[in-house]
Amino acid sequence: MSITVRIRTPKSSAPVQAELSLSERWSEAAVVLSEKSGVALDRMHVLAGFPPKRIEPAASTPLAELKLRANDMLIIQEGEATVQLGNTGEKYVRPASERAHFTRRRCPADNSCLFHACAYVLHDKSRGDGALIRQECVRAIREHPEMFNRNTLGMDPVDYAAWLSQKDTWGGAIELEVLSFLYKTEIFALDLQSSTVQKFGTGMGYTVRVFLVYTGNHYDCIAMNPTYNSTSEREDQTLFSSRDDNVLQRATRFVADEGEKMRKGNSM
Repeated sequence: MSITVRIRTPKSSAPVQAELSLSERWSEAAVVLSEKSGVALDRMHVLAGFPPKRIEPAASTPLAELKLRANDMLIIQEGEATVQLGNTGEKYVRPASERAHFTRRRCPADNSCLFHACAYVLHDKSRGDGALIRQECVRAIREHPEMFNRNTLGMDPVDYAAWLSQKDTWGGAIELEVLSFLYKTEIFALDLQSSTVQKFGTGMGYTVRVFLVYTGNHYDCIAMNPTYNSTSEREDQTLFSSRDDNVLQRATRFVADEGEKMRKGNSM
């Protein structure tokens, strides 16, 4: 069954119509709304009801569950497309497409791989902000000694911050905890060898989730891309809704497959 809704967009003075199938998932409906409104998925906010309120269902949510009716008015707004330091409460994350594919984005093995990986997923696919991410960790440890204390760090916070400032110092679980706190973002690190997941920032109400992968001595990140095995990083999606467990399942399967490829390569 399909319904026709009206959408008000930033680029038109009069509402336009869009036909939505109630058998589709939200991720598919969002693509239709994006095409009709001319607003990119990663910048699109959808408001419904009266008074209008933003709706942010998980990508896998059946459209029928949203209880939309024929001739309902949906308001499309254009919003910020990058995660903001210390504030993701109002961050809109585009639904992950069911047709997209996870891909691994490799980072330099220069003792700063964790920071490079976090820069890619947190700083809009940046390949140059690894040093900045490291310094943000250092500053947070210095400014929040009550949170990142000796018991947490294993040494005095001042000494730990000085040690972490060195470009050859590796980052690990502590730094992921710090970055999760700074960016108000869940960071999930998946082990390529065992497929286990280390979770940082859960239970804090953060709405955004990002994914890293590690081998025990190296971190990379993973992103979704519309094209299988695409080298076009420009099309990558790195930010996901923390409520979308389907994306986590897909990430886990992808990492398990990557780990299997890695083990086969090592055995040859």
